[in-house]
Amino acid sequence: MDRLLPRFAPLAALALLAAATPGRADSSATASLAVTVTGIKNAKGVIRLALCPPDAGFPDCKTKVVRTASLPISGGTASVTLTGLVPGRYAVSVFHDANSNNKLDTFAGIPKEGYGFSRNPGFKPRAPKFSEAEVQVQGTSTAAIKLRYIL
Repeated sequence: MDRLLPRFAPLAALALLAAATPGRADSSATASLAVTVTGIKNAKGVIRLALCPPDAGFPDCKTKVVRTASLPISGGTASVTLTGLVPGRYAVSVFHDANSNNKLDTFAGIPKEGYGFSRNPGFKPRAPKFSEAEVQVQGTSTAAIKLRYIL
């Protein structure tokens, strides 16, 4: 179990993104990204979302986060459209903050709450690399994320 702790540590960093401020939209921004999160276990709490640019240390992009959002849950899904984005490459990370404590709760480094990433990369005992979750945002783009629960 102790070997898993460092492997899941980047997922716990998602919690820090909940407090980040939105940013990096400019007057030349013309793109939007509609994100839909499915597979949500229950309607407790909210879904926390972070939109990260390349070379920001995904999924732990803390101070370089482009946009964050707290999404209400309805009928097992949550969705948001992020507007005013500069066209380009991004990756999305989400987690189900079931108890609304602004952090991804873990046990021995293993997430106790659901989490997910754009492009739904397969399970590995580590957080995905940016390239595994990367989406190209041009005009009106979409990303469908299915939450994964381990515990």
